[in-house]
Amino acid sequence: MLAEKNTVEITYIEKEIIKLIAKEVSNKDIAKELNYSQRNIEYYISDLLKKFEVQTRVGIVVKSIVLGIITL
Repeated sequence: MLAEKNTVEITYIEKEIIKLIAKEVSNKDIAKELNYSQRNIEYYISDLLKKFEVQTRVGIVVKSIVLGIITL
């Protein structure tokens, strides 16, 4: 059995994206809110899925809470 990672390094913008995902904000609206293109937001989310080893946006939020990156 593999040990689960207890830390994941994320950037400030990734943390902001996670907070907005947790509020159920769409990629398009996240892009507007953070002044990024929608394509960039999709790239960041794709990278977060890989970093957290999850399949969905919900997985990103759950893993972020478990790791103490965000709180509700």
